[in-house]
Amino acid sequence: MTWTLKVETLDANNQPVTLRFSQGFYIDEEDNFYDPRIQQPGLYEGGLYAGQLLQQSRSGYGETTLLNDDGGLDYLADYAVDGREMELAFNGVPQVTGTVARLAFSDTEVSVVLRDPLELLRSPHPMEIYAGTNVLPDGLEGTEDDIAGESKPLVMGEVRNAQPVVVNTSKLIYQVSSLSDCTVTAVYDRGYALNYGGNYTSLAQLQSNAPAPDEFRSYQGYIRLGSTATGTITVDAEQSDPRAGAVAQSLAAARGYTLHSSDVAALNVYGAVRFYITSDTNTLELLDRIAESIGGWLAVQADQVLRLGDWEAPESTDDAIHDYSIVTISRSATGSGDGGLPVWRVALECDRIETVQNDLTGDISNARRARMAKQTRRVVATNQLIRDRHPLAGEITINSVLASYAQSQAVAQRVLALLSVRRDTVKVEAIEELVPTVGGNITLFTPRHGYGDGRAMRVTGYRLNAETDELTLNLWG
Repeated sequence: MTWTLKVETLDANNQPVTLRFSQGFYIDEEDNFYDPRIQQPGLYEGGLYAGQLLQQSRSGYGETTLLNDDGGLDYLADYAVDGREMELAFNGVPQVTGTVARLAFSDTEVSVVLRDPLELLRSPHPMEIYAGTNVLPDGLEGTEDDIAGESKPLVMGEVRNAQPVVVNTSKLIYQVSSLSDCTVTAVYDRGYALNYGGNYTSLAQLQSNAPAPDEFRSYQGYIRLGSTATGTITVDAEQSDPRAGAVAQSLAAARGYTLHSSDVAALNVYGAVRFYITSDTNTLELLDRIAESIGGWLAVQADQVLRLGDWEAPESTDDAIHDYSIVTISRSATGSGDGGLPVWRVALECDRIETVQNDLTGDISNARRARMAKQTRRVVATNQLIRDRHPLAGEITINSVLASYAQSQAVAQRVLALLSVRRDTVKVEAIEELVPTVGGNITLFTPRHGYGDGRAMRVTGYRLNAETDELTLNLWG
């Protein structure tokens, strides 16, 4: 029985090479020889994120140490490993797969350092920058005196009552999104809806033909006004597919990730989401917002395929941890709310508008006036029986990006049903051969804590000490 490590690299001549190492002599079924240099198989940790539904933060790191006291691995200094795949396996069965960050050299060792698989998502989502090159009255990039160097806005999904950027002050041209699949559906001057004069067919036509007074025309994410605004200009706009799954898929793809196809379809059922991105925002934060909005979770598989979907109650499964393999077990909570108690109330702030306005013109309807005075609408689900039983029961408020009031109400009810009952948070240290799937189901059998008949759990994270074959699991259920 042995640990093995495979690392994909580019050699000094930029040719792909697979490095293979083992802890002891090992040849795989395809007759590949593994260099017996593993000193420490590694310490690896991973987990998922489910917002306020779980009292934990995500994590992901690891390191395997190779012997190099003879200098036999010095050649690796010329190899490129960053951003490439690695696989740590036990007896040929993969345990940890991920992406390498770098190699670290000492006098006697080479460490293969695993990168957090979500690292690429932790940087600002790609946005174009205004060049400030307008030669007025022409141009769509602003000038050095106004918007030069600022980020171009993005509409992801849809927006309501968003303030566009003035990109040409001479021709009254504004931009609400730099994405080509953006359609402007309405323009307001102090809440008053301007007349729609039709679409332009090109940027050249946008700049050469002015709309009639009190009118707007549009091209992709641009609008042009026929007369100077009397107050705040706001717009409604949307992408060709503003649904949650399509937006999440687009966000992931922009950073080189793929969203699992089944998750795309399931997310689309929630309808449109609303993002108006006007400054640096990490892609991971945007994806987290979608997960939080549906009462969901987010994790990444080894092949950089993202899983994003509803967080659900655990289900019984044949995959199990039995008492004979448990070293220690602790239960830190019996509920998902504050203080480890059940939740009695769930609220969602949804149907967001970007600009709260009090400068509306006099002929705006009372209904619209009331809506423009509040950034979001609130849906609430409660269970007073839970509060009667647990006077200190918790509350959750979710800042949602869902556009649909009805879908938000359904989310609030589902999350309340999920969290208003006993939910144990358990840490188990076990001697196991296989690392279970994060987010997957497992059954826990032990006479402790009333789990003698088995309790269905979901795996929310793990910590693997490959040297001692010890596996610490974070479980919820």
